[in-house]
Amino acid sequence: MDHRGARSLDFHGSRAATAPMTWGQRAIWKSIRWLDGEAHYFNIRRIVEVPPELTVDQVVDGLTALVSRYEALRTLFRETAEGGWIQEVADRGSVPLEIAEAAPGAADDLAEQVADALVRRTFRHDTEVPFRATLVLEDGRPARLALVFSHLGVDFWGVRELLRELGDLLAGTPAPEPEWQPVDQARYESEGVGAARGAAAVAYWRSTLEKVPATLFPPAPAGDEGRPERFVRLGMDSPAAALAATALADRCQTSTGTVLLAATAAVLGAYTGHSTVPLQLIAVNRHDDRTRRLVAAMAENALFSLDVAEGTFDQAVRRAFLAGMNAYRHAHYDPIAVDEVLDAARARSGDTLNLGQFFNDKRLHDRWEDLPDTGGDPARLADLAGKTRVFHVGSWERQDATFFVHTSYAPDTCLLYLMADTDLIPRPDIERLLLAFEALLVDSADAPVELAAFRSVAPRAGRPTDVPNASR
Repeated sequence: MDHRGARSLDFHGSRAATAPMTWGQRAIWKSIRWLDGEAHYFNIRRIVEVPPELTVDQVVDGLTALVSRYEALRTLFRETAEGGWIQEVADRGSVPLEIAEAAPGAADDLAEQVADALVRRTFRHDTEVPFRATLVLEDGRPARLALVFSHLGVDFWGVRELLRELGDLLAGTPAPEPEWQPVDQARYESEGVGAARGAAAVAYWRSTLEKVPATLFPPAPAGDEGRPERFVRLGMDSPAAALAATALADRCQTSTGTVLLAATAAVLGAYTGHSTVPLQLIAVNRHDDRTRRLVAAMAENALFSLDVAEGTFDQAVRRAFLAGMNAYRHAHYDPIAVDEVLDAARARSGDTLNLGQFFNDKRLHDRWEDLPDTGGDPARLADLAGKTRVFHVGSWERQDATFFVHTSYAPDTCLLYLMADTDLIPRPDIERLLLAFEALLVDSADAPVELAAFRSVAPRAGRPTDVPNASR
């Protein structure tokens, strides 16, 4: 039978509901509105291998059950005339499932092509649910699923939950249906313990903003709008950084994520000449069993601050652990209320406030699983650093960040990315900053490095740089 064309996922949910957007939905909605037609930047794509011997009908049934179970996949979002931001859950309806036939042996390639096409289309959230799917057939049988989610409906944690659930549904072993949905989360945030937690977070932001620099960078030059390559992201592939971060984490009795966070603050402080560095972190906001299973947009920004002028880098790592815990503890809040706090801080600063510096450790593993063995020999670690690769990832005309460091996971190397506004950080400096990041970790792995000594050789804005091994 030729299954090419389309099918419908005719879902039947347990309820229809209308509620305010959750705090997490409001947070990503702000960015989606700002990017407008370019908001496909926030789409999340995944390719799933379909278990062998399943029929098209079985795959359709599994996907239909997934949409029926999870209200986030059958929700529309809009702004009301009165200014409210709301979510509307449908209890009945359909989601289109495109079906495409691959040539023999080409299912993976076709799935990649299909996913790329799906992810590049911006969702229209007032008329389109935040989920798209295409089934790729090979020899007439299901082979791959190309899935795309809007970040407004689902964050990365939620996508992981959905894929686990989809696997169970396709295997015929579904878990109990979820009991906590985004509408329930919105109710929790509006009253009682949830509202009190949000108020404490807003107070934390207010007090922290009184202690940090209003901006780390001078204003960007005027009249530079419309340059397609203004914002540039480079990546660094460094097994040496992974080994060094692991050694530091063991010595400081903390996570490698905390080491990478402290290094980000130290490098940025050295580059800008500031002693105290604020960073926004991406907080998962999954604090209990109920929210850990919740499929929704829950992530919000946490406000982190670190002193990077004095002491050793080891001491900065230990300070970063405590400061990070405090930041994450106060990262669940109404973003509209925090906007009011930011507006007040902006007014106090004479409109110079800029918190456009971010760090996001996206790995699901804290430790790397397949690192090379240098036997703890500093010379061998330094030799390994000579094999580090820096590469171009992408360029954009607009971004809502000035400096954004993030990671991704590979078992045998540290994959670190830096996106920066080249009006403030010239493109050559982006590479120098990545290499300075590695140099700080590698040098500190052998013995604690004084931050003052690192600042004397690290890249500095507006002057020639002297970065160890910067010729790599």
